[in-house]
Amino acid sequence: MALDEQQIAALKARACADIDARAGDLIEASHEIHAHPELNYEERFAHDLLTTAIESAGLPVTRKAYGIDTAFQTNVGTVGLNAAVLLEYDALPGIGHACGHNIIAAAGLGAGLALAAVAHDAGGRL
Repeated sequence: MALDEQQIAALKARACADIDARAGDLIEASHEIHAHPELNYEERFAHDLLTTAIESAGLPVTRKAYGIDTAFQTNVGTVGLNAAVLLEYDALPGIGHACGHNIIAAAGLGAGLALAAVAHDAGGRL
């Protein structure tokens, strides 16, 4: 399904409105992840927070994606345009979020949920 400029602009506006509506929850998620830093492959708290948020939005979550305990995946839509969101949420050695992974995780969560909200109308897969 090819989209014209007007359709793309409408989808973008809906996705942005979705992010705006979730801003408070996304900021809270960032603060929570920042308060609970975890090293790579040990991100139990962040993993639970993110997957719970995704499931609360009505999306299916596959845990232990790719055979990794802290990886997860969700799919929305079937065919057409494809989009992917990758988020990192591990801390730096010394167990600190000095590198901003908490913000990356919250931004990825917001982007993923916003894309999921418009995926069906875009005729695509996320």
